[in-house]
Amino acid sequence: MKFIFEKLLTDEQRSKTLSVDGAFTARIQLSHWPGNNSPQELKADTSTEMAFKLIESDRKEEYLNGIEFISNNHFDSDGILACYVLLFPGYAKHHRKLFIDIATTSDFSEFTSEEALKIDRVISKIDNPDSSIFKGEFQSVGFRQVMQKLTLKTFESIPEIIENTDKFEHLWKDDLRWHRESEASFDNQVSVFSNYGDCRLSILESSFKLHPVTKFSNAEYDQVLSVVKQGEGHLYELEYKHYTWHETTRPKVIERKSFESLAEKLNLIEQEKNGTWKVLGLDPIVEWDYRLQFSDESFNLVPSKIKIYEMEEILFDFLFE
Repeated sequence: MKFIFEKLLTDEQRSKTLSVDGAFTARIQLSHWPGNNSPQELKADTSTEMAFKLIESDRKEEYLNGIEFISNNHFDSDGILACYVLLFPGYAKHHRKLFIDIATTSDFSEFTSEEALKIDRVISKIDNPDSSIFKGEFQSVGFRQVMQKLTLKTFESIPEIIENTDKFEHLWKDDLRWHRESEASFDNQVSVFSNYGDCRLSILESSFKLHPVTKFSNAEYDQVLSVVKQGEGHLYELEYKHYTWHETTRPKVIERKSFESLAEKLNLIEQEKNGTWKVLGLDPIVEWDYRLQFSDESFNLVPSKIKIYEMEEILFDFLFE
């Protein structure tokens, strides 16, 4: 089997392709994306774990019969590692737990280990021309060709990234420091969280922006309001935990709903003129990163004049509608 980036696949090749992590036309899918038709016995929280389940399955030969290509349509740690498991199972099996931990940190912003956080930050920056360890590959003409080359180069470098993570310290040290400072802020009460089980809401208050992995790991429930004190106001952002967009083995306890009516109500009472309440995304079901925030025209968060207790009351009314 060999890897081909999804946009480079021909119709004939798709009939011989196992698609990983996305949900596009192929002979067989191995994905936790909404709308996938992955085999039920291979379902898992991350695509990486699904890949392990396939190579460990008694039906492995049946699933891979006629498969000549492995494909993905985007670049992130879960997709890269899921492909790697299928293409290089011998090495991957020796690092099974670490691979799944990295994928979980990548796709769900959940803390599993500092090692997983470091490695995810190295891999996740590879498709960024400013931080990639393969900057020379961006000289290629065309997005599809760049993605193909970056993916193949990443496969070659996985053992070095896993075994010599300190070599890439410049890519993860600031992020790890941010995570540690965010975690410490809960210990010294600089950050506090309130959890409301009746409406599945966690509110995190802090004096600075928390690392997303820290934020989602400390939030008990699936809807998360971040509140950062700034001057006489507060920076607000309301999000869903990322796993609520995916198809996982976890119990589904909420339905993602639109924030449009909430934004309209907040804009009616907001007194700060330097920003507006806006929804990023059109559909909470289709878009994984759907969120509500108070921000300027460039989508930079700015302080709202709405008090926390007022925000809580409005939010509770919205969630109990």
